[in-house]
Amino acid sequence: MITGSAADSKCAKISLSGWICLLLVLAIAAAYWPVAGFDFTDFDDNDYVWNNRQVLSGLTWSGVAWAFSHFFISNWHPLTWLSHMLDVQLFGLNAGAHHITNVLFHAANSVLLFLWLRRLTGYVWRSALVAGLFALHPLHVESVAWVAERKDVLSTFFLLLSLGAYTRYAQSVAGGQGREAGSSAGHASRCYWLSLVWFALGLMSKPMVVTLPFILLLLDYWPLRRFQVSGFRFPVFLEKVPFLAFSFASCVVTFVAQQSNQAVMSITVLPVAARLENTVVSYALYLEKAFWPDGLAAFYPLFYPLALDKVIVPVFVLLLVTAGVFRYRRSRPYLMTGWLWYLGTLVPVIGLVQVGSAAMADRYAYVPLIGIFIAVVWLVAEISLPWPGRRLVLTMLSIGGLAVGGSLTAMQVRYWQNSETLARHALAVTTDNSPMEVTLGNALLEQKQPVEAGRHFAEAVRISPDSVIAQYDLAMALVGQGRLDAALDADLAANQLSPREAKIHYLLGNILRSQGKLPEAGAEYQTVLQIDPDHLYALNDLAWLRATSPDARLRDGPEAVRLAEKACQLSGGKVTLSVGTLAAAYAEAGRFDDAIKTAQKAIALAMTEKNQTLIQKNRELLELYQHHQAYHEP
Repeated sequence: MITGSAADSKCAKISLSGWICLLLVLAIAAAYWPVAGFDFTDFDDNDYVWNNRQVLSGLTWSGVAWAFSHFFISNWHPLTWLSHMLDVQLFGLNAGAHHITNVLFHAANSVLLFLWLRRLTGYVWRSALVAGLFALHPLHVESVAWVAERKDVLSTFFLLLSLGAYTRYAQSVAGGQGREAGSSAGHASRCYWLSLVWFALGLMSKPMVVTLPFILLLLDYWPLRRFQVSGFRFPVFLEKVPFLAFSFASCVVTFVAQQSNQAVMSITVLPVAARLENTVVSYALYLEKAFWPDGLAAFYPLFYPLALDKVIVPVFVLLLVTAGVFRYRRSRPYLMTGWLWYLGTLVPVIGLVQVGSAAMADRYAYVPLIGIFIAVVWLVAEISLPWPGRRLVLTMLSIGGLAVGGSLTAMQVRYWQNSETLARHALAVTTDNSPMEVTLGNALLEQKQPVEAGRHFAEAVRISPDSVIAQYDLAMALVGQGRLDAALDADLAANQLSPREAKIHYLLGNILRSQGKLPEAGAEYQTVLQIDPDHLYALNDLAWLRATSPDARLRDGPEAVRLAEKACQLSGGKVTLSVGTLAAAYAEAGRFDDAIKTAQKAIALAMTEKNQTLIQKNRELLELYQHHQAYHEP
């Protein structure tokens, strides 16, 4: 039973915690509020949201089945897909709303981190400062302001819930003595299994949380100190077995998913020595950016081999810190827990198994930096004990540090406004950054600036001659400039690098058609459909060619109808071009009544879209069909 004074103290503590939670949320809102007006980017947001057929359908049973049964873009994270589908269901393609969902998860994570640490350690202000640093560190902007990184904030949400449940379990086991031992054991069991459930949900959001069993062992060392307690009912290591089983299963699934898309770089491409070099340097760079977050970018190119001086210094720093942590492992055990948390949680993404061509990524530090924050905050709190005016000094340092972090975060947030701002900043702080050259080129291409876009694509090709994306996008820009011969050369180079890429063959077909090489264009469209039978644009364009070609040898009315009907079926009969093509196909097949009705539907769709060009074109075609004449291009 709680005495009056104890109850008052507990209420005051809860009230203080409530105010701290509110301040965390308000600080995050202040730093991230501009995202409500941000766009999607061409940097993975297309695959995750605005160009993903399954996600664009919203939250449906077929979408749920797809999320759980398919690998996509080298991943299996069904809960992340369901989260994006729900956003589309609720907000459509309002990019600002999708961004806000990420911010809400980040705010929830910051609050959960504070509440968990407070319960774990009993320290309110230290826990609050760790949560504040987590909430307002600019290295975390990528995880929050990037819609495609929903998986990061979502998986961390479940990770923190799992840690909270495990903490309750461990504390219940330690306190389960006496006549209430039975009820305490029941509570502990529920918390244990709940922690496992949260962990499973985290793995289904992003497999990076596979290191949770390792974190639990660190917490058993400090602050739970379970290794120093004898007689507990369930061995510390044995109780981690279910967690390890989940981690192992997730690792296997992730490896298969990445292999299915050939995302894992082979040893022949990136030797072991280069991986070890990048691992050491990345560990040191993440640590540097934790204390001096300058030059943050959406993509850091991987360079190898590295100069000796660029490797020696990071090795020395890591060895020095590790030696110091080991030296004080008994007197200051929080250093061991914090440092090993940092090192261990980065293992899945540190580059030993290299996925993609990035050397490192800001988003990978989202969870690992918690360990650094804990170690630093607890260390400063303890070494400052003899300081005169300690409370005032620490308060000023904390407020100043959070203010600086908040302002740097707000500044970093602005770079995620759209693809152009994101890429221009990355190119300003990095060198030879082919993916960001491509991202900027695509942004300029969308703005109808093919000449400027072509310069960036050409630079990307110079940096990475074997980049299929760079060669293909360069071809697109050259088409926009009207340089068809150069565009054909660039697209053929892309095709040589990746012969089974549907979009490359489709562009080849369009270029050849523009050059008047209709048989060759038709052959390319056929190749596209062999690779992707549901390629809407290839179906439409081949149907138009079969229906309207000036060369009678290429025309085939029934085949044109088959292709155009399939295109309309795939588009739901709501795409004006596809409906107009179907009308032309009916006319070529001699089905003029169908052609007239379909042309009238195309006109109605064009009027809804207020597309005067298509309205006029389909009216002209309708007049031909009414006179029982098919349309053939001159």
